[in-house]
Amino acid sequence: MPASMGDDTTDPERVKKLQQELEEAQETLRAIRQGEVDALVVEGPLGPQLFTLKSAEQPYRMLVEQMQEGAVTLTPAGDVVYCNRRFAELVGVGPEAVVGGPIARFVAPADRALLDAALQAGRGRHEGHLLGIEDRLIPALFSVGTFVAEGVESVSLVVTDLIELTRTRVARAEAEAASQAKDQFLAMLGHELRNPLGAISSAVSVLGQSTTPEHTRRARSVIAHQTEHLTRLVGDLLDVTRGALAAAVRQCIVTLESTERLARHVLTVEAEPVWVQADKARIEQIVMNLLSNALKFTPEGGRITVRVGREGDEAVLKVSDDGDGMTADLLPSVFDLFVQGEGEPDRRSGLGIGLTLVRRLVELHGGRVEAASPGPGRGSVFTVRLPALVDPAQEDARAAKAPDAPRRQRILIIEDNPDNREMMRILLETSGNEIYEAPDGVSGVEMTIQLQPDTVLIDIGLPGIDGYEVARQIRSKLRDRSRLIALSGYGQEKDRQRAFEAGFNDHLLKPVDPARLLAILGAPREPR
Repeated sequence: MPASMGDDTTDPERVKKLQQELEEAQETLRAIRQGEVDALVVEGPLGPQLFTLKSAEQPYRMLVEQMQEGAVTLTPAGDVVYCNRRFAELVGVGPEAVVGGPIARFVAPADRALLDAALQAGRGRHEGHLLGIEDRLIPALFSVGTFVAEGVESVSLVVTDLIELTRTRVARAEAEAASQAKDQFLAMLGHELRNPLGAISSAVSVLGQSTTPEHTRRARSVIAHQTEHLTRLVGDLLDVTRGALAAAVRQCIVTLESTERLARHVLTVEAEPVWVQADKARIEQIVMNLLSNALKFTPEGGRITVRVGREGDEAVLKVSDDGDGMTADLLPSVFDLFVQGEGEPDRRSGLGIGLTLVRRLVELHGGRVEAASPGPGRGSVFTVRLPALVDPAQEDARAAKAPDAPRRQRILIIEDNPDNREMMRILLETSGNEIYEAPDGVSGVEMTIQLQPDTVLIDIGLPGIDGYEVARQIRSKLRDRSRLIALSGYGQEKDRQRAFEAGFNDHLLKPVDPARLLAILGAPREPR
């Protein structure tokens, strides 16, 4: 046996075969290390089995590429071997511009020492700033770790954009605050509504059981008083407010005079009465920012003029000065954030957000703002245009004016609420009118075409087709044959304008004031 074994190990053919198999194995290992092998077929007890190499790595690479954090692989010296798509987006360059160079290029100088320490330690976590294109600083959280692959040590760096994280936290806090504010509002609303509703409910019970005229009179008085209170309450809750534009200007001038900011300029005010539906504080903010801008860019002794008036359906505020003026290039961007003119250095202080705020507030009120200037050194004019309202004094006088000669009218009420419809019918029948009713928009249009009434009262919130569509269909069939009056729970200026565009002659806010309704019915119809 020993002799035969010795013969096998010294057999030249056997040695040559073993040497060939060893070389093949070494070549296979080399090819695997070099990434030249996609899969291996291994013969085993269960037969040949296929083992893929790249397919096992692919899911992990895809996972890293889809991360919302920036991911970088570094050498211990800090050179970038790999970066994912998100990191390249954060610094504002392509991945090919990141790989191959030092990571320090993309870290703010003040934060490089902290990152170097973490790289040397092989781990660490700290907040700092990435350095993007045009030296843009991006707040970020840096997380450093170490891993070994195929005997080679590398460093991983994960970068979390803190801007996005902060926005998420702020959004969550705002949502929680809004939810809390909603709960508080509903609690307050319930409290405010229960008192008048309780009084009205008690008064209705008294009317049902009353045996004396005095009790009946008192119950009716309570219902009328509490209904008026509820109307005012709903108006306050919906913030349906009116304000005189000239009054806002006067208030701002008083404020500026108290601080002596107007002492070195000549101010002229030309104001006509004009009303807008707006938040009083926000309108004063618009005026104050425009006046402050004029003061900033007008030298001592310069003139500033404020004009308030009405042009058609618009309330117009103009603030002009004879100060620095603007170039034609600056005008298109003067309302953009952080934009300022080239005036004297001491007059260019501030962040340049005043005019941006003006534009935003004006747009929130359904208006627009414009800037004009003949050129540098020739002053500027800023013009604000807001939807104008009817003068309350004129509107109240119109509502209070009794009709000269009330005449019997044929009136159709299109209202889906049966109680509202019945009470409106009783009110108008008492005034001697011929009344018809329709519970929805479709039947209302049909009855209008058939009856051709003098006046149609149309609820805006009808089922099926709304009041706007009802008005449009009636106008398409009967033109201006009938007076159309909108009955709406929406009282903003945009709601009134939408009603007029649909074809209505008048717009009344619910609950409808009977005296005003009767005054409108008795007055001549104004052309649309």
